[in-house]
Amino acid sequence: MYVVCNKHLEEAIDEFVEVYEQPPDLYELDKTTFTDWLAPQHCHFCEENPKYLVV
Repeated sequence: MYVVCNKHLEEAIDEFVEVYEQPPDLYELDKTTFTDWLAPQHCHFCEENPKYLVV
């Protein structure tokens, strides 16, 4: 699972496919809510605000 900014979306998808050998599901964080999970405040790869959840 990766929480990433626009700039690192492709990198997160590539890593996910390499590890899990299948394409991930993508969710826009501002359009998705979770009851028991809060998104991290920073991208997995940098200090930018995250925009996507890659799972």
